[in-house]
Amino acid sequence: MVSPVSKSKTRLTICIPTYNFGRFIGQTLDSILPQVTDDVEVIVLDGGSTDETKEVVLERQEKYNSLTYYYQNFRGGIDCDIEKAVSLAQSEYCWLFSADDIMLPNSVNKILEAINSEHDVYLCEHELCNLEMEVISEYPIFNNIIRPKLFNLADAEQRRVYFSKARTSEVFFSFMSAPIFKKKVWDNAIVDESFRGTCWIVAGHLLRMIPKGISVYYLGESLLQKRGGNDSFSDCGIVNRCRIAIETFQHVGNTIFGKSSEEAFHIRRVLKFDVTLSLLLYAKLKTAEFPTTEDINTLNRIAKKHYEDKTVSNLVKYAIYRMSHVNLLIVAAGLKKKLWNSVIQKIKLVRTRLSS
Repeated sequence: MVSPVSKSKTRLTICIPTYNFGRFIGQTLDSILPQVTDDVEVIVLDGGSTDETKEVVLERQEKYNSLTYYYQNFRGGIDCDIEKAVSLAQSEYCWLFSADDIMLPNSVNKILEAINSEHDVYLCEHELCNLEMEVISEYPIFNNIIRPKLFNLADAEQRRVYFSKARTSEVFFSFMSAPIFKKKVWDNAIVDESFRGTCWIVAGHLLRMIPKGISVYYLGESLLQKRGGNDSFSDCGIVNRCRIAIETFQHVGNTIFGKSSEEAFHIRRVLKFDVTLSLLLYAKLKTAEFPTTEDINTLNRIAKKHYEDKTVSNLVKYAIYRMSHVNLLIVAAGLKKKLWNSVIQKIKLVRTRLSS
């Protein structure tokens, strides 16, 4: 552990679990640390990085005594590292933050002001970016809710609205950087051991507390930029990434609410937005290209699970998935590549003519 002089009291801890994100974490910290006030601390939990992460963090710690760096000499995995990072916090509220995302200016002050209302969870939006942090688009997490709104999830009607209006799984705490939560809410959750290793431990803690009636305040504002093209869950292939998104997240929802519950249904519903039919077809193509690492049997199992609710949309999409032969997908992918290359060549030709 490398730690500055400890503080007696903090209101907010920004917890950053990381593993081998040395090329990104400097930019992340540079977006956060200048915003930090005397009642805010930043904790980096390094889960055994073998790259330059330590040097990057310690360089910034020399300038900011609000930054604490913890290093463990083993790879704990994302769920264990997240729980460890939160356990180190000494504040009332915690904000887990991805080690490759960027905090927008004045976001810390906005959260400090928001938590004066002392709700259990605050939920923010983000701007979706590419790997170089160029903004691609907004990424609304609710349907038809754009203004700040408080949900008292002890109230049956408010809970129904909260689940039915969800557009993405971020409403259910799938994105680590979106919720800011009371540490005691996190600590009071009795988390099933089976949730550890799912990659969804944040959802495991916070969803577990919903049946007890927590309050969630939707801020209706983007406070960060999310880096795309850097999905650490994809290190074992696209089929496994789909399995994590579908199977293990469904496990968390089904365990907490019951598979036949309305809550679990809406969790399964929004996962269709996260894992689209086109992504599953792309994964199917990869099973033909890399059969030793991308398992078609696993993909078929999770696709069936993904579309198991008997809706018209699910029936149609699952039929398309089943009928899409791999050879047809290979031909379609080749035609798409040729078409795209043709478009690029035409753009280059037009640019050459305009510059001459």
